[in-house]
Amino acid sequence: MSKYSQRRKAEVLGMPLGTACCKLRRMVMFDLLQRHGENVCFKCEEVIQSFDELTIEHKEAWLASGAAFFWDMNNIAFAHSKCNLRSGWVRRKIIDGKLWCSSCKQFLPLLSFHKDRHQRTGYALLCKSCNNARRKKVNAQGDCYHCGAKRGTRPFRDSHNICFECHKSRMSERRSGKTNG
Repeated sequence: MSKYSQRRKAEVLGMPLGTACCKLRRMVMFDLLQRHGENVCFKCEEVIQSFDELTIEHKEAWLASGAAFFWDMNNIAFAHSKCNLRSGWVRRKIIDGKLWCSSCKQFLPLLSFHKDRHQRTGYALLCKSCNNARRKKVNAQGDCYHCGAKRGTRPFRDSHNICFECHKSRMSERRSGKTNG
């Protein structure tokens, strides 16, 4: 197939030919599942509404069992893309106003977490106390990134690569509205 014909097909389809073929296969598979009433998620047991949500899932992890388990049709099921997680992974949910802390491994009230708009739940992965402990544990060992002073020649902040003198001057600049880098 020439580059011109590939380009022309991509132009007509609005996407590369390989992407379009994969999408078409998923649409056909989803249509067949709908016709047979098998468009039900293996994990949550709810109906899969569109081909965009459809994924193929192994019921049991196959890697430790070998290639035969990968190809075994009795080990194949269908799931929502949101339900299809790697083995051992857990989707964090807010349950009764509590959320799981990934560090201390316990459910805690939502007030124990910082807000984080990048997370699906809207809250940070770690509770405030675990987050603070992790931040304090960081021990910087480099030179001052602002003035280049060597560690040991003047006092440094424990968890940052900046000496106290530079830190004080940067904070006073920030308070007065001036920024210098």
